[in-house]
Amino acid sequence: MSLMAKHSRIFWPDPKDDEVRRLNQAVVNVQKWMHGLTPAWPAIELAARIARALEIGAVDEHLAIAVEKAIVESGSEAFVRNGNDLQITVVAVVAAMDLVRNASIEKGGWGAIDAFAAAAWSALSFQKPVEKESLEMLRVELCEAVHARTRDVAELSRVRAEVPEVGLLTIPDSVPTQARAKTAFKTAVEPLVKALRENAELDREEIDFLWWRLADWSESLNQPFGGLPTITQAVAAGIECAAKLKRVPSSGHRNVVLRGVPNDVHSDLAQVLAAIGSNVQALIIYIDQTCVNGAKQVFPLLNAIVNAEVEPSGADKTRTVREWGARALLEAGVIHLCGPRG
Repeated sequence: MSLMAKHSRIFWPDPKDDEVRRLNQAVVNVQKWMHGLTPAWPAIELAARIARALEIGAVDEHLAIAVEKAIVESGSEAFVRNGNDLQITVVAVVAAMDLVRNASIEKGGWGAIDAFAAAAWSALSFQKPVEKESLEMLRVELCEAVHARTRDVAELSRVRAEVPEVGLLTIPDSVPTQARAKTAFKTAVEPLVKALRENAELDREEIDFLWWRLADWSESLNQPFGGLPTITQAVAAGIECAAKLKRVPSSGHRNVVLRGVPNDVHSDLAQVLAAIGSNVQALIIYIDQTCVNGAKQVFPLLNAIVNAEVEPSGADKTRTVREWGARALLEAGVIHLCGPRG
C-alpha cells in the first residue's frame, strides 16, 4: 500500500507516480532513522519537534536534516529544504504514524516507538487544530494512532509473564569440567528467574501505587489530598502517582488517582496555574526541569508549573479538573519513565 499517495496531495495538487514512489521510499528511510532513536529521550524530542512543526508550520534543523537526507537518498537528488517545510513535516508524520500503528510493542513497554507515542499523544492532544484542513486531518490521524498505541502499551506491558518449569539440565562436552554443573543449572533456571523478576516488578508497582492511594497523603505538599483545592489535588496526585509506576499510566491508574475529583469545573492553563498558587514551588521539586525544558510541547502543564509559561498552543482551551489531573499523570509519567534522560 502506498503511504504517500493520499498525503502527498497536502503539498502537491497533482502528484505523479514516480514522485509518490520516491516519497514512499523516503518514508522507509525516515523510519529506519526513527528506529535508531535510543534511549527513549531522543524519541520524545522527536515528538516535540513534530508537534512544533505542525503548530508553527516550520521544521527545526535537526528534523529537517534527517528528513531531507531521507528524501535525497530516495532518488530526489534535487530536493532542498528551503521552501519545503510542509513536505518535510508530512513525510515525518506519515513515517511516524505508520511505525506507531505497526511496530511491535517492546518488552517493558518503553521502546523508542512506545516513548514517541506517549509523548506525541501528550503534545498533540493539547495543541490547537492547524488551519490547513488537509494537514489538520493528518494531525488528527496521528493523534488517534499515538493515543491507541499508548492505551495498548499501558495494558499489554502489564500482562504477567508465564512462569515456565525448570528446564532440563544439559551439560555440553565443550564446557570445562569444573564449570559444567554451574553452567547447566544457570541455563536451566534462567527463563524461570527472568519471568519471576518481571512479575515481581509489576507486583511492586501495584503495591506501591495502592499504598500511596490508601494513605491519601500528598507527599509533595505534605498534607491530605482531601484538604486541597480540587485542581491542586488533581495535579499533585497525577504528578505523585507517576513516580510510583513502572510502565505508562493506564486508564485504571487514572481513574483511581482522580477518584472523587469533580468534573464540573472548566479552567484554562492560566487559571490552573493561578489556582495552584503558592503550592507551585512544592510541586516543582518533584518535576525534572531539564526534561521539561528539552521538550516543552510534550509537557505544556509541567512547563507552566516550572516556567510560568501559559501561552502554548491550546492553552486557552478550558478543560475539566479531571482532564488536568489526567494530563499531569501522563506528562509526569513520560518524564519518570525516562529516568535521567534515558
